Amino acid sequence: MQSDSRRQYWFALTAVLLCLAAALVLYHSLAGGTLFAHSWYDSYSIQAENWLAGSLSIQNGEQYTWLELAIYNGTYYLSFPPVPSVIMLPWVLLCGSASAVPSNFAILLFALCCAAGVYACFWYQGASVPCCAFFALFVTMGSNTFWLSCDGGVWFMAQVLGLCFSVWGIFYAMQSSLPAQALASLCFGLAVGCRPFYALLPALWLGQMLYRVFRHAVPVREFVAAILPISLAAIAMMSYNYVRFGSVLEFGHNYLPEFVEAEYGQFHIAYLFPNLLNLLRPLTIDASGQLSFPIFNGFLPFVANPLFALWTACAVRLHGQPRKVFCLPTHGVVLAGSCLLVLVLTCLHRTLGGWQFGARYTVDLFPYVLLWFLGRKNGYQPSIPAWTVCALGILFNLYGAVFMLGTT
Repeated sequence: MQSDSRRQYWFALTAVLLCLAAALVLYHSLAGGTLFAHSWYDSYSIQAENWLAGSLSIQNGEQYTWLELAIYNGTYYLSFPPVPSVIMLPWVLLCGSASAVPSNFAILLFALCCAAGVYACFWYQGASVPCCAFFALFVTMGSNTFWLSCDGGVWFMAQVLGLCFSVWGIFYAMQSSLPAQALASLCFGLAVGCRPFYALLPALWLGQMLYRVFRHAVPVREFVAAILPISLAAIAMMSYNYVRFGSVLEFGHNYLPEFVEAEYGQFHIAYLFPNLLNLLRPLTIDASGQLSFPIFNGFLPFVANPLFALWTACAVRLHGQPRKVFCLPTHGVVLAGSCLLVLVLTCLHRTLGGWQFGARYTVDLFPYVLLWFLGRKNGYQPSIPAWTVCALGILFNLYGAVFMLGTT
């Protein structure tokens, strides 16, 4: 039983959120005072504005030449899953128009919510105050999540919201009450509605729950509570796709000019090995101490996202350690296999995210890393080397965010 008082947990959570908020405010100050600015690439607010006007398409879409809009039968559509647009609806209503939405401030709040979700998962599992703070800081400041949180553009908002919903889904999935199971299901469904490859996470959750139902370890009503919200979310998104494109699985990316004109389309096996090689590209340093790294289609994830390095080291050192009975798989082989599957599917895409710092698509793998640490029966207490890796990750990603200001 943890001796840390409840007050200490709340103080530490407040400190984590304060540090993250301060770092993002300072970044926007260096960027020229952009905290409350509208992101030029906030397609979700534009879609929300069009919904409020009664249109599923993007009216006058030809004017938004800088955005990734699908063109289908001569009509322009947002080419991304719709959940972030739903989240931005109240922002558009409150601000009066899409162009008045402070997208950068909105994504700052989403990042804070993500940090709180990571913290809450470890708190619920009985981890120490330092451990809760460690993972919340590592995921949101010591990784590519920080750079993503600096701009409310369409790509970044989808990733930050997807990660946020997934960690809160894990938090609620750990609880056995029917409302908690329903909330977990809803969160997982919303995560998929931000980034479709998150579908593997609820599949693992529901699969494990169904197995436990057959073993009479979980009542059937819990499975019903778990399957219903995500099913309704899936039906809503599939209906939305069908009305727009005549296919329940088509969000619109296949109708982007970039992929229509590509020889192999959006996804193809021909993209796999070149993309995998991109993820092996190292960071180098010359005789003068100048760092050099690619800013298109990613570089070695272990550098910008050293949480993967920590996981690898801990998995080797703690191999065979007993695991807790958990709502989701915690076995290292299963989680590593899940990461590899999502990574391979991602690398089948034509690009690895284009212009970026680090390897931003690998942020989508963080829930599987967190599950491994959450599932350790004896808990995990960050050591001095672990805190050092976290601190280096924070420094490097703060540097990267500022560095990218000079590349736009």
